[in-house]
Amino acid sequence: MPQICRHRPPRIVDIEFESNQKFENPPMSNRVTLVLITQGRASFVLNKKAVTLTAPSIMLLSQYDEMKLEEYSRLAAKSFSFIPGFLNYNLTFERLANNDFIELSDEHDRNLMNLFLKRDEYYDGTMDLPPQTYLRISEWLAIMGTETSAQSDGMWTCRIRRYLLQTLYLLEDIYAGRKLPGTIKREKSQIDLVLEYVHTNYASEITLDALCKVAHLNRTSLNRKFKAQVGRTAMDYVLSHRIKIATEALSHTKLSLSEISEAIGFKHDTYFIRQFTAKMGVSPTEYRRNIWGER
Repeated sequence: MPQICRHRPPRIVDIEFESNQKFENPPMSNRVTLVLITQGRASFVLNKKAVTLTAPSIMLLSQYDEMKLEEYSRLAAKSFSFIPGFLNYNLTFERLANNDFIELSDEHDRNLMNLFLKRDEYYDGTMDLPPQTYLRISEWLAIMGTETSAQSDGMWTCRIRRYLLQTLYLLEDIYAGRKLPGTIKREKSQIDLVLEYVHTNYASEITLDALCKVAHLNRTSLNRKFKAQVGRTAMDYVLSHRIKIATEALSHTKLSLSEISEAIGFKHDTYFIRQFTAKMGVSPTEYRRNIWGER
């Protein structure tokens, strides 16, 4: 549902955020949609072509796309939908189709919409995301979702627009920096395979030996390569990924600490609380109280 601005009623803001995207509504009429796949794997029929995506990856859909979810495993995703005019009042689907723009700023914003509208034999509207890019976009989408719900002050739409633009700029860089002409999918490294495994299996027990088997590396080589690509050791990344998901659950749900602990792969909530406090500087309860207090 579009948002009614609480600070300037009855103003309607045509944006929607889904923290748990079930793929029942996208693509949406008169909308473009960012869908961030944060966990698991999914197979789709997208515009009559079979597409399989594994976390972390993103879909950029418009009203012109046809999509059907065929099968999935441990799938989790979140999405943000908006009318093109949310970015720039002069952007409409009709003007985008006709490329009817004069102002330079309009042309630039129109180019950002190519990510949602351009379709050819090389680009189907999906991208695999490098780890650091995924972390940034996931964080920005979480902020956008929080602001969509909280409408914390009269500038809430400006903040969402800023983070949305940052996301699109980053994705545009990935699209423009393709290694081969006309393709944005890259060959997966050993560390990419480990990251996919972590994003798919974080709710279960994960050991360093299991990660070594995925990468076909010994412990020393895995941690050396993992730290070079991601900036931390493999198991530290597993912990950080779980804590990041916990912060989203604390911010957007009313799940108990024991439910969150179990959902992110901790056997005991006491251990979860201890690790969360060490990483975040506050307990999970204090973190949730601060977030909900701000709202």
